[in-house]
Parts: sequence; structure tokens; C-alpha cells
Amino acid sequence: MAYRTILVHCNDRRRIKTLLAPAVTLAETFQSHLIGLSVVPPVTIVSTGAPLGPPVVVDGHCEVYRTEDDPAMKAAFEEAARGRGFVAEWCEAEAGTFGVADRVLPQAFASDLVIAAQADPEWPGSDRLDIADRLATESGRPVLIVPNASVHERVGERVLVAWNSRREAARAVYDALPVLQRAREVRVVWVNAQSERERAQDVPTGDICAALARHGVKCEATEQIAPRAGVGETLLASAAEWKADLLVMGCYGHTRLREFILGGASRHVLSHMTLPVLMSH
Repeated sequence: MAYRTILVHCNDRRRIKTLLAPAVTLAETFQSHLIGLSVVPPVTIVSTGAPLGPPVVVDGHCEVYRTEDDPAMKAAFEEAARGRGFVAEWCEAEAGTFGVADRVLPQAFASDLVIAAQADPEWPGSDRLDIADRLATESGRPVLIVPNASVHERVGERVLVAWNSRREAARAVYDALPVLQRAREVRVVWVNAQSERERAQDVPTGDICAALARHGVKCEATEQIAPRAGVGETLLASAAEWKADLLVMGCYGHTRLREFILGGASRHVLSHMTLPVLMSH
């Protein structure tokens, strides 16, 4: 198995090298067609507040993105792909009156793997351009989310898999099979979120490990009980302790008033991740 088409959502020239490092490595590993997609954000319209006055169209950031950020990211993408053993393609689009995600999602539907940057709440453009959560919940594709903290060129040698026998976890595990089959070490962990006073349930990690073994994946089943910490915190702590370079997990949440609300564990991991996370919904 292999990821033949990898889509990278390039949205911030400050983080482009961090984003491209694992993308290029994976594209080379799987001999993928790597697509870098940049979408110019929509124009922002702000009212002047005057009852009879016209609105003020504020498109300063939009123009800077088009004339400075976009060319800089294209140059970084072409430099990262130069001389590599895969086909690289740069694409540009305009959000127009739509959101950025509405332009990226159709490309994601036709990809084997989507790569996006972790949201940066300190960045003014984050609300419009950081869409990793929407890609994970709406694309129907595995999404590799790259942390902002540091560069991760090697991804998938030591993989921690979060398992809880739910649909999202199963989807994530099988979406990650191309990586798991090539990993040096895979550890499957069940985070038991019950209180310490309750008896821990059986941990069925053995079943998924046996199933993965039939695909040539050598993995270790481990139980992790976290009575005093949340599931997200425990997963990240386990990944750090084990020195994992990738976390595979389902993306959980629920729909409320037509908006998808992330679950606590998914939200915590997306906010505090220090290693790449492959999520599926």
C-alpha cells in the first residue's frame, strides 16, 4: 500500500519549511505525486458604521498574501522538491467569496493523504487560513497535522496508535497502514478514562494488533490507565515518553447547530501537539 497522491495545504510562509519537511519525506518514500496548494483568502469587508455610508473593503492581507506570501511559498515548495524522486505540482486558487476550506476540500477528496499545519492562535491569519480541523472532520481522508514547534523530517519510524474500539480509531489505523507497514516500531495504546475507583475494563488491543500483523505490521499492545489526566494529555505524554515520531488517532466530536464540535481529546491534541498527528474521522 502507498499514498500515491499527497496534498499539502500551504498557507503561511513562516511555517512553510516546517510543513514541507515531512511532506517531502513521505512523498519520496511512497513515490507520490505531491501537490502543494495555496488558496488566497477571501476579501474582508468591514462596515464604516455610518448609516448611509458605504462599507469599507479591507483587502490588505489578501494582497500581501497574493504578492508576497504565495510566491515565497511556491519558491520554498519548488526548492524542497528539486532533485527528488517524485513528481511535484504547485497549484494556486482564490477563495473568492468562499472560505479557504471550501477550495481545499475538493482537492482533498481526490488525495490519498492530506497534510496541513497545526493552527497558530497567535497568528492574525489563523481564523481564515488554518483549517486542519476542518480537513480532518470533512475531507474523509487521513490528515497529517504538522506541529508548529519544530521541524520533523522523519515521520513514521516510531508510531504510537491510539485505540479504543470505535469507528474513528479503526478508520485512522487502516488509513495509516502505508506508514505502519514501514515503521520500525508500532505501539498500540488504550487510554482508559474511567475513574480510579472503577474497575478497568478489558483492553482489546490484542485484536487490532493481530489484525495489523496480518498486514505485516509488528506492534506492541499496551494498556495506559489515566485516572487523573485527560485522554489527550495522556496520549501526548505517552508519545513523548516513548519518543514516538507520529501519533495515529481518530478525530472525535459531534455536530451541533450545523457546526462540528471537536471532542476534548482531539481538541487538546490539536492545541498542544509536539509531534505530527495523523487523524481520521
